[in-house]
Amino acid sequence: MKMASMNIAVKKVELIEWLVGVEDTSLLEQVDSLKKKAIASAYESKMKPLSSEEYKSMLDQAEDDLKKGRVTSQGDLEKESLNW
Repeated sequence: MKMASMNIAVKKVELIEWLVGVEDTSLLEQVDSLKKKAIASAYESKMKPLSSEEYKSMLDQAEDDLKKGRVTSQGDLEKESLNW
């Protein structure tokens, strides 16, 4: 069942107002767990498996990069990451 945009906004405000008053840590942990699952689910739904051809192409590219020296050592990557 889909809510209209205005109904969604109203529902969000209602939930925020309710959540502000919650003192039960167990309930807050459940809400947090639900949030994390929703975020993970949204992320996973955007992922798609590689086809065999795509996978082979990526492997071929990686092997070519290795042969041509287009690589970064773990040590260099660790040093570089200090500036991130």
